[in-house]
Amino acid sequence: MAVLRSFSASPHSFLLLLLLLQMLGAKGQDLEVLQPPGPLSVSAGETLTLTCTMSGTGPPGGVKWHKGSDRKQSIYSERGQYPSRVTRVVPVSETDFSIRISNIRPEDAGTYYCVKYRAGSQETELKSGVGTEVSVIATPSQPSIKGPASRVLSGTSATFSCTSDGFSPRAIKVTWLKDNTRIVSPEPTVLPEGDSISYQVLSTAQVPLTRDDVKSQLICQIEHETLRSPLREFFKLGDILRVPPRVKLEANPANPVPLNESVTFSCSAEGFYPEDTTLALTLNGSLSETGTTEPMAQNGDGTFILRSSLKLNATEDRNQSALTCLVTQNSQPVATETSVLNIRVPTEGSESVSMEPGPFQLSPFGLCIGLILASKLLVVAPFLLYLFLKKGHGKVNLRNTPVST
Repeated sequence: MAVLRSFSASPHSFLLLLLLLQMLGAKGQDLEVLQPPGPLSVSAGETLTLTCTMSGTGPPGGVKWHKGSDRKQSIYSERGQYPSRVTRVVPVSETDFSIRISNIRPEDAGTYYCVKYRAGSQETELKSGVGTEVSVIATPSQPSIKGPASRVLSGTSATFSCTSDGFSPRAIKVTWLKDNTRIVSPEPTVLPEGDSISYQVLSTAQVPLTRDDVKSQLICQIEHETLRSPLREFFKLGDILRVPPRVKLEANPANPVPLNESVTFSCSAEGFYPEDTTLALTLNGSLSETGTTEPMAQNGDGTFILRSSLKLNATEDRNQSALTCLVTQNSQPVATETSVLNIRVPTEGSESVSMEPGPFQLSPFGLCIGLILASKLLVVAPFLLYLFLKKGHGKVNLRNTPVST
């Protein structure tokens, strides 16, 4: 108002003041913020250049870079404190306010605005560029495979999951392989479902396990447009596989064993995995007579074998003795095999006779002897009856007692 009063006495002075105000306004209106809209694509780890130039003249005030139209996230200002990876392209320029952002990350994706402010006690936005849309092309992280929490028996299936994250754009391919043989699996899940600066993938697979998988490998393979070659993660199936043993109990020589001969009983647990298996061979359940266990050995397929043997003399007192082989795996009984020692006793003038109990059998010679004895018994039976009755009653009338001849 003081300025207006100073020019009120002269119409020419007043017109000069209006012209001055129009010129100042024209300078603000002539100012243009030139910013390419994009979109720009940059790979993670590379350097992004955002271009912004000013044309025309404007009032005093600084220029700032913001991410997002709400201006809440400041990227660069000459007077602010910002990460060292954000720098001016031409530090001393009054018209070029382009910036560089090095080591781009997936979270750097978004729309960037170059904004001219008017100086004052409180800065106000004067003009803004149209905004440059930036997308970050990010490679997936190394995949990670997670298997069952405990061991799984061969002959069944196990569930595995594979994850990878931090990639963009969204499209990704996951393939499961078992020793380079493809396993059919459901389509992977990519999160989040909507637009995002980066994504995460989750894939699951049901893998059948066999006794031959101790040395097999499970592979999760990921393909993405940012990768020159697929990413692969390996999982050893032997880390979660449990193979039960095949148990055998044998005698040498085989039953029946000649009396007082030596016999060796051998028990073996074959083809088991892992090593947490024990074997015990006992005679009649006694801990004082047990087999001698050999050191555990490993087969070519990665499984293990364990043997125990017990040598005995086939004495009469050991006939029908029970030999028991007990195998435990992971501290749990998994198999029991039992064999009975049968001893063959030789007889004079004939072949040896097995002491093994069996059903009653009568030879023809024995049958004849039996018939003769039966006929004699019929002859003496009345006399025996007479003696029995006499002893029971004191007197017996023999004339009234029939006698058969």
